[in-house]
Amino acid sequence: MVEAIFFGILQGLTEFIPISSTAHIRIFAEFFGMAEDPGAMFTAIMQIGTELAVLIYFRKDIARIITAWVRKAILRRDLQIEEAADARMGWLIIVGSLPIVVLGYLGQDAITTNFRSLWLIASVLIIFGVILGIADRYGKSDKNLKDLSVSHGILYGLAQALALVPGVSRSGATIAMGRLLGYNREAALRYSFLLAIPAVFGSGLYQLKKAISDDSAVKVFSLTEILVATIVAFIIGYLVIAWLLKFVTTKSFMPFIVYRISLGALVMALLATGVIKDSAKAEVVAPVKPISYSVPKDCIATDVLAALQKDVRQAQFIDTPWEPAPGTELADFLNNGGIACSYGMQSAEVGITVDWVANESTLFGNRTPGWISEGYQKIDIPNLMETEAYFFQKDQSPTNEFHQYHVKFLINGFWINVSSTFGKTIEDGAGWIQAAVDSL
Repeated sequence: MVEAIFFGILQGLTEFIPISSTAHIRIFAEFFGMAEDPGAMFTAIMQIGTELAVLIYFRKDIARIITAWVRKAILRRDLQIEEAADARMGWLIIVGSLPIVVLGYLGQDAITTNFRSLWLIASVLIIFGVILGIADRYGKSDKNLKDLSVSHGILYGLAQALALVPGVSRSGATIAMGRLLGYNREAALRYSFLLAIPAVFGSGLYQLKKAISDDSAVKVFSLTEILVATIVAFIIGYLVIAWLLKFVTTKSFMPFIVYRISLGALVMALLATGVIKDSAKAEVVAPVKPISYSVPKDCIATDVLAALQKDVRQAQFIDTPWEPAPGTELADFLNNGGIACSYGMQSAEVGITVDWVANESTLFGNRTPGWISEGYQKIDIPNLMETEAYFFQKDQSPTNEFHQYHVKFLINGFWINVSSTFGKTIEDGAGWIQAAVDSL
């Protein structure tokens, strides 16, 4: 919940200033060591909160535009000059929204996978920071919203569509376009606010429906956490709108441009030195396809020992009489047709244990809160993207001679436990984890 609240604050702070809120959510998730990118779905839903702030802040303008548009387009009434201008603005918002609707629909797969690459985000932060700087420095300021034409509305819309790539910034792209077309800063910003309403609400409501109805969708945060993040984003976003409109009347966008370029350069440096990893690449790995799985009949028949012996030649199957206490995870495994196996060197009291049980999705879900309270964190396992996995690592001995990690994951309805004192990280046991799956 704390992370969800933080992302709500981050969304509210960064949505309207031209530094890209989606880029910040993606980058900070990596800085925090989150195993999963919060994702395009989480970001789109949370943006509903900031757009509600726009609706309330500009409620009089929006109500006037809608009323005039309905009277002109539907009721066919004659309008006064000011009303006609409002009705025309309604059409311009509709026209300007078309590019992002079309491109967003056609490119939704790339938006949720390839476009989440940190290398791409860092590059775009820098490139569009330079573009915004040039547009703001050399763009004229001789136009206001009354001068907005259909062709300019379409150009604004195409600029907004570029924001489908995290790092571009919806406000940054539309403001840059407005400045290049000769609109003053406040006019460019106001149209940016209005133009975002249909696109953001459409995307957010679509993703919200998907999050509720699609059980297979990757959900880093629960719907409750997303709701809280959205409310926080609304509150912070409302305050930012008022501040930003005052800021642009006397200041340039140069502080934001410097920040964008600095952040992009920092992310590139961290990626190049391996401090952070571009884990979005894992999202395009083909997931394990459901096949005819069944729990192994005996420990020797599994592939785990062979995988372990590649690293530990002396390893062997350890025949241990299991008598677990009632109510424990091991008891649940054995009482529901599961199997528990240990491998390693019994004399040295080191090794790995692997437990399998089928059709335990409900039990797995019921135990999840307890694991989290014990210190488990949700992770991705590369090449097993259908898994819901939790990982815990600790020092096994007082001298830290042994390290132990536990991985609990659910794949295609099968709950698998892997515990090991071989290897210091989950990456060290990637082969054994794959062997546990291959043994099904």
